Amino acid sequence: MKRFLMISVAAILVLGCQSNSSTLGLDPTDRLRTNSVEDWDNWVISLSGESGRFRTNSSEDWDNWTYDLEGQTGRIRTNSSEDWDNWELDNGSFTIKTLIPNDWDAWEIRGNGLLIKVRTSISNDWDAWVISGDFNATFRTSTTEDWDNWELQGDWSTLDASTKAAILFIPVFTSSIYIQGNHL
Repeated sequence: MKRFLMISVAAILVLGCQSNSSTLGLDPTDRLRTNSVEDWDNWVISLSGESGRFRTNSSEDWDNWTYDLEGQTGRIRTNSSEDWDNWELDNGSFTIKTLIPNDWDAWEIRGNGLLIKVRTSISNDWDAWVISGDFNATFRTSTTEDWDNWELQGDWSTLDASTKAAILFIPVFTSSIYIQGNHL
């Protein structure tokens, strides 16, 4: 009986630690969120002690965005109107494309000599994403389908502002367009 009790206590301690393991190493200041609840045109970034913004050029203009991050300002726009599979950042210094047309689960970013892939952890579940290639990280919603609030994990300090903006644009865009009912 004593042995059973010891094993039970050990199991509870191990499981208790595992349930919190997803937050270990997560800087609580690394966030991406709408400026106010469901303000899909205006986003705030808090990353490694720095803050920044994403905004549409005009209300609900999903084709044209600006970013301001680490003192750098730039533009993200579609190659043609409502071609939401093909984007460019800063006049083509980066390309942001879906791997498959009309499928926003998987993206490829090219620029600054980097190839970065961003995809959902589970197909058609936009709550958790994995970044791989020349940079590895994750981002996820704070709670299921709370696309106003994202938690960012990874060593973002290794990237310049343009690269960060290219990667973080994906949850900004997919959240904004999906919640508006313009999803595929």
